[in-house]
Amino acid sequence: MKRNQFQCGWFGEVGLSLVAGLGLVVFSGCKGGNNAAHDDADAHEGEVKTAQITVFGERHEIFAEHRLVVAGTPTKFVTHVTDLKTLEPRREGPVRFQMRLGQEAPIEQVEKGPSRAGIYEAMLTFPKAGDWSVALMVPTEDGEKSIPFPPVKVFANAHDAEQAEVPEPPSGISFLKEQQWKILAGTEPAARHRVVERVRVAARVRARPGFSAAIVAPVSGQLVAPSGQWLPQPGKRVEAGQLLALLRPNFSEAAARVAEANGEFNTAKAALDQAESAYTRTKKLAAEQAKSPRELQEAELVYQSAKARYAAAAGLLATFKQAGGVSSPDAPLLMELRAPIAGVLNSMAAGPGEVVSANQPVFTVLNPESVWIEASIPEASIARLSTGKDASVEMPGQPGQFLSITGDGRGQLVSFGLEVDLATRTVPLIYELKNPDGTLRVGQSVNLHVETARAEEALAIPSAAIVEEDGRPIAFVQLAGETFEKRDVTLGIRDGNWVQILSGITEGERVVTKGAYAVRLASVSSAIPAHGHVH
Repeated sequence: MKRNQFQCGWFGEVGLSLVAGLGLVVFSGCKGGNNAAHDDADAHEGEVKTAQITVFGERHEIFAEHRLVVAGTPTKFVTHVTDLKTLEPRREGPVRFQMRLGQEAPIEQVEKGPSRAGIYEAMLTFPKAGDWSVALMVPTEDGEKSIPFPPVKVFANAHDAEQAEVPEPPSGISFLKEQQWKILAGTEPAARHRVVERVRVAARVRARPGFSAAIVAPVSGQLVAPSGQWLPQPGKRVEAGQLLALLRPNFSEAAARVAEANGEFNTAKAALDQAESAYTRTKKLAAEQAKSPRELQEAELVYQSAKARYAAAAGLLATFKQAGGVSSPDAPLLMELRAPIAGVLNSMAAGPGEVVSANQPVFTVLNPESVWIEASIPEASIARLSTGKDASVEMPGQPGQFLSITGDGRGQLVSFGLEVDLATRTVPLIYELKNPDGTLRVGQSVNLHVETARAEEALAIPSAAIVEEDGRPIAFVQLAGETFEKRDVTLGIRDGNWVQILSGITEGERVVTKGAYAVRLASVSSAIPAHGHVH
C-alpha cells in the first residue's frame, strides 16, 4: 500500500537524538530515495486510493487502513488493535471480523493471531456492492468485546473505485502506532467535570498530639535489658505500658535522689497537714461569722496548693519505691522505662550497658496511624477559602497524584487559625489524616491544595495533557489513529489532576494524556512522514 510521500526536512542533531531515544521513526533525505521505484510504478498505475478507520470501543482502540474495496476482490485490512487499559498492542490471540449488508446474513472471518505485535492483516472479501456494516470482535478476560466500524463502502468494480471521491486523510503530526505502543501513549476524551479552584501551599507532616512520646532517663545511669529479654529495636511495635528497658543509676546519684524525694515528701506532708488544719478551723469560724469569706477563700487556696505539692512528691517517691526502693552498692536500684503510648519504636539513644545522662531521651515512640498536615495560608488567600475547606495532599514523589483528606472519612479539618501571624502574615491551617500504611512520614514536606469557594461544571482535561511551549500551554488532539494536532489552549481552574479548558479544545475530542511530550517532539520535525508508515 502506498502512502503519500514527504518533503525534504531537517531535524538537527539534538532533536534527532531525543526522538531516537523515544523510539520514534525518523526519516531523512528528500522525496524519492528508497521509494523511487515505487513512485515510478505508481506514476504509470495511478494513485492508489485508500481509506482509514479510527474507532474506540469499551476496551480497545482500532486503527485500520485499506484500499477502496471492490466487490468480490480480496482486500487487505491492516488493523491495529490497542488495549486501552494497558496501552499496549494486542500481541496474541484471535479476532473476528463480522460483515453484514443490510438484513442479510452476516459473513464472519477469524484471524488467528496478529502478523506482528498489534497488527492483524486480514484479507476480507465482500461479495456485493453497497454500504457494509463491519464490526471487530475481540476476546477479553471479561468476555468478547464488539467494536463497530463506520460503514465500509464496497464498489461494484475497479473503475467505480478509481473514479470515487475519497476524503483526504486528516493532516497533522504523524505519530505511528508502533511509536505510541513503545512509550505507552494514551488519550482521553475532553468532558465536563466539576472543578474546584484550589490554593496550593507548602505544608509539613507532623505527629498528632498524643501520638508521639519520648521516654526520658530520670537520672544518669546504665541501660539494662529486662531479665530474659532483649531491648526492642527501632521499627518494632510496642504497646502502652510495655517495659522497654531498665535503668541502673549510679549509687551516689540514686541515693541523693531518693533522699531528696523523701525530704520533699515529708515537707509536703507537713505543709498539707498544717494547711488542712488551718482550712478546717477557718471554715468553722466562717460558719460562725468569726472569719470573713475572703479569709476562708485564702485558706482554701493554701490547702489546695499543699494538696497538689503533696501529690507530686508522693508520685516521685512512689516511682523510686516501684523501682526497688533505696539503692545500695549491694542491692542497686533498677528503674523501669516503659512506653507511655502504643506505637512504633522510632529511635533509641543507647544499647545495653551504655550510660545515659539525666533528662536524656532514651527512646521515642511514634504512632503514625494518624498525622497532622500543617500549612500556613497567606493572608491574601484567606477570604477565598470555601466553608468546607476540603484539601488534597499531593503525594510525595508522585507528582500529579492527589489524596483527598476529607474523602471517604480519611480525615478532617482540625483548625483554621483566628489570628494572623504578624511576622509571616499567614494563618495556620491544620488537617488530621489517617495514615495506616505510613505513606506520610512525620517531618515530611508536602504540597497541600486547599479548596476555595469557586467551583464550576466545566470542560476539563487531565493536567498531564498540558505541555509548555515557549511559555504557553498547549495540548495535542488525536485526529485519527496516527495523526495528531497541536492546539493552543486557554486554561481556567486547576483542580488537582484536572484543568479547565476555556478555549482550544471542544467536548469529545481526544487529547493525549500520556506521551504528550513525545508527540511534541514529533511535531517539531518536518522529516517525519505526513501520513504514517508503509505496510
